[in-house]
Amino acid sequence: MVANLSDEQKRAGVIAASAGNHAQGMALSGTKLGINTTIVMPKTTPDIKVEAVRGFGGNVVLHGSNFDEAKAEAERLSQEHGYTFVPPFDHPLVIAGQVLSVWKCCSKMVILITSLSLWAAVVWQPV
Repeated sequence: MVANLSDEQKRAGVIAASAGNHAQGMALSGTKLGINTTIVMPKTTPDIKVEAVRGFGGNVVLHGSNFDEAKAEAERLSQEHGYTFVPPFDHPLVIAGQVLSVWKCCSKMVILITSLSLWAAVVWQPV
């Protein structure tokens, strides 16, 4: 989804709510694409996840005690600052990106399994 933003949206920045993988993926994507990325995370998010988002270049806002409260704050900040809100799972372009990631992983698995099968066929000698 981030790669499909208009130049104006990229300049304004993006915001998301997450306490895990979506937060880290957004921060990394934003950094690689030169987009200011803000992630709203619940105050209960483990420090290691907060630091990972910061390490990937994301701006972290800790708010609320659960995902729903963090999401509401992200949506509010989106309206207030003109950021594009990027949902963690319920948008067609986000879903397409997740499917593509799974496809890439599965494709590599097929190559690995095929390679191992060929290796086994060559090495294995029936007695």
